[in-house]
Amino acid sequence: MKLVWRSIILLSLVSLAYAQMPAINAGGIINSGSYSTGGVAPGSVVSIFGTNLATQNATADSIPLPASLGDVKSLTFNGTAAALYFVSPSQINAQVPWDVLPSGGSGTADVIVTNAAGSSAPASVQIVPAMPGIFTATANGLGQAFATNSSDYEVAAGTLSIPGLSAHPVQIGGDLVIWCTGLGAVEGTVPNGANTPNQTLNTQLQPVVLIGGVQAKLIYSVLSPQYVSEYQVAVQVASGTPTGTAVPIQIQMNGVTSTSSATIAVAEEQPSSPVSTACTATSTGCVGIDLASIDPFSTGGFSGYADPTIRQDPLTGTLWMAYSWTHVISSAGASGTYVVDIHVADSTDGGKTWNYAGPLYTSEQVTNPVTGEINYTAHEVMNLLPQVVNGVTYWYGVHNIYYVPIGGAGPDAEPYTKRWEIAMAPGTATGGPMGLASATPQFLGENANTYPQDFTQATNLSSLSSEVGGCEVYYEPSLIISNNNLYLFLGCQPPDADPASEFYAVFKTSNPQNNPGNWQWTYVPEGATKFANQSDATSVGRYFPKGTSYITQMDIMPSKQPGVLLAVASAAYVSGQNKISFGCFAAELANVDPPKFVYDSQGQVQVDAIVTSPDSENGGPGSCSYSADSATGLLLVHKQTSNAPQNGGFFTYLMQSMLFP
Repeated sequence: MKLVWRSIILLSLVSLAYAQMPAINAGGIINSGSYSTGGVAPGSVVSIFGTNLATQNATADSIPLPASLGDVKSLTFNGTAAALYFVSPSQINAQVPWDVLPSGGSGTADVIVTNAAGSSAPASVQIVPAMPGIFTATANGLGQAFATNSSDYEVAAGTLSIPGLSAHPVQIGGDLVIWCTGLGAVEGTVPNGANTPNQTLNTQLQPVVLIGGVQAKLIYSVLSPQYVSEYQVAVQVASGTPTGTAVPIQIQMNGVTSTSSATIAVAEEQPSSPVSTACTATSTGCVGIDLASIDPFSTGGFSGYADPTIRQDPLTGTLWMAYSWTHVISSAGASGTYVVDIHVADSTDGGKTWNYAGPLYTSEQVTNPVTGEINYTAHEVMNLLPQVVNGVTYWYGVHNIYYVPIGGAGPDAEPYTKRWEIAMAPGTATGGPMGLASATPQFLGENANTYPQDFTQATNLSSLSSEVGGCEVYYEPSLIISNNNLYLFLGCQPPDADPASEFYAVFKTSNPQNNPGNWQWTYVPEGATKFANQSDATSVGRYFPKGTSYITQMDIMPSKQPGVLLAVASAAYVSGQNKISFGCFAAELANVDPPKFVYDSQGQVQVDAIVTSPDSENGGPGSCSYSADSATGLLLVHKQTSNAPQNGGFFTYLMQSMLFP
């Protein structure tokens, strides 16, 4: 009996030892970029799949790469040790030795993995002069390629498409750098596992690059000096290349074409100067939107429509526009009280005509808890954002709410009451965002709110980081969703309102649809160089008569170009104590988290469109908004005082520019 049990134990140990021996899967040696199984090239990065290749994960942390890593003693190609990037029980990433076939050309190699348990059975792989493979964000040859714009080295992808990376489409005519492997021999000798930090070596074979099937102009094809077995191929995107957010990109070399599964984002070539127009009271290119016929002006010297935000319901196609409706409560005080409501209009014909949907937030009489006096609420600067969740369009809305004393004439009358009210509500085909008025709101505060016990705030945004600790007040909000984070952009104004210290701060909350009204906000760090700072304003100012010193009234939305995100904002400067605006610009965003503009080859903000209003009075034109889905093009707020067509005094109305950045 003892002998029987001993035999069983010995057999079990033999089986266990056998099970732990490394084994390479059939067809398990592939190009790490494309995941192609058609062979591998000398000097390329390969992935080897199998079982029991290592007992645990290990990653090389220095160059030259080691020939042994973790408990992997060696990986050999025809007996020549390969340099190792990474080992794990089921995968090894390595470099095919440059000298795998001493005579060059094509052939086969036996690949063996050796670890503490022993050596695998040889696995045969075809060696070819070149087997191009483009690295992708998914690390399996599918989807977004690691191809970068030459001007700023940001990935040629749709803005916001890659979490944590700045990205924007490459333009037709623009230069692109493709990161790849498997391009074969270079004009020089490189030791296995090493890089070439002091030299750039050309590939012996010249690749052909196809983008959407159109051949790009080759600029260079080299072994990247700083990395092991990674190549850089630079091309200029040719005229006629298809545009879109997922245009196939391929490399042809030595009769082999890489997979069409790797893609990039391509946008139309931008003109050397942005498209522009001037909107005046008598211009023919810009015309006013006839809101008066559906939502009449109020009486008095403070009237009109301002602060538009225009968005399309993704499910119904209906356009919704919220705007500030300025008016005077004539019964409150000797000269009345100037307040602002938020009204909404909709369009079912793509913005050609508009229908009045009704008031969203209206002024109400309240008792000021600090002074005990009767005040009126005012609501202005609305921003809308739709999100489809489980087949329903939900609307986010944020706006400024504050108190105005009787006889008051503006938001500075009671600055300590100022807060940002944000809410989320399900929409309907006919009601759109109108449910926001009855949704449970959350109030966000700022340092100027010195009575938080009376004017409650869920979060004082300025307390979230030292970077925004000096933001006395915030202004002009904009909302955007990316990677299921809700981002809130707000202009930061220091106590002295010095334009040199102004910038746009960004805050975010995760999974916003799960906890409406109870969002937890964090600040998105920007570091020493702030977004939309004075340097950016100066850059934009090259398109305006007197230059600009700060950026304000920002709204964020998609461009008509696939994958391009725009910031539409006012370019302003300070004259005495007053803000003067020339008009608005539309600039491309490279990233939201952290926020960053796209810069051209001269380091200037990439501006796609400019709209000015030379005859606007009272500080120049107001804010702008845009929807690529609306026939209005960029919307501009035109201001008039001395020659106001209605009522006299302060008067504003909306103009459609017909510019489509």
